[in-house]
Amino acid sequence: MEHSQNHAYLSPPISAASPAASTAGPFIGRTSNLPTPRTHPLRPGSQKEIALINYLDDKILRITRRYAKKFSNEMVDKDDARGYTTYDEFVSDVDPLLDVVWVSGTPTIQIPYLLSMAGLVCAYLPPFPFSTTLFYITGKIDLGFASLLRAPVETFASTTITHHVSITEKVRIKSLVEETRIAAVNVASASALASSVSELSETEAEDDDEEGSGDAEKEQEDESNMSISLGLSKIYKRTLEILGDSLGTAAEPQIQDDDDDIPMS
Repeated sequence: MEHSQNHAYLSPPISAASPAASTAGPFIGRTSNLPTPRTHPLRPGSQKEIALINYLDDKILRITRRYAKKFSNEMVDKDDARGYTTYDEFVSDVDPLLDVVWVSGTPTIQIPYLLSMAGLVCAYLPPFPFSTTLFYITGKIDLGFASLLRAPVETFASTTITHHVSITEKVRIKSLVEETRIAAVNVASASALASSVSELSETEAEDDDEEGSGDAEKEQEDESNMSISLGLSKIYKRTLEILGDSLGTAAEPQIQDDDDDIPMS
């Protein structure tokens, strides 16, 4: 199917506009919030759902191409997007897609695409220096996973039908969460080591009368390291707390939605 050029149905928040390449600046002070989703999910197989999937797939393909360009210029003529030079640039591309996925209000889209983007967030960590934008982007995905996992179990007599996270999906979520936490610690540790070596060399070259300034910088560094350590401990914390040991339970019954399509507001 041809990719639809009209995405008005997405009703994305302002943050979903195509971002320019950025550094950590735009994320400083921002909280990891998700936009309010639409009231009713998209009807399975509807034109709106198909167009949304095409849109998301196209954007994710562009992200993977930009990542590939970090290592090769072979794809430079296929589009005008530069290869990523920082992790922050990648986060700037993924952030608005998370908003669009969440605005859809459709769990059958939210679950697989949150998993897909969480996978990229983890896989793209090692090639870049550690960035605290990781805390921002995993915070948003954590909110999404937690909300979906907390969805109340609906009965067949209920007037509202909800898609539930399957046992298989829970296993994939928990695996990604654990892999991301390990990767984050490894990248942060490697970056801190490189920073310490550089700072040691600079300290040795300083005059004795600058020791006071050095002490102040050391205190700031310690505070920064404590903040990063705290952030690392909180990665996907909500999701882990909800999953707990629940993966040993039986799978919930899946309820199919055969209601008529509901026009978007």
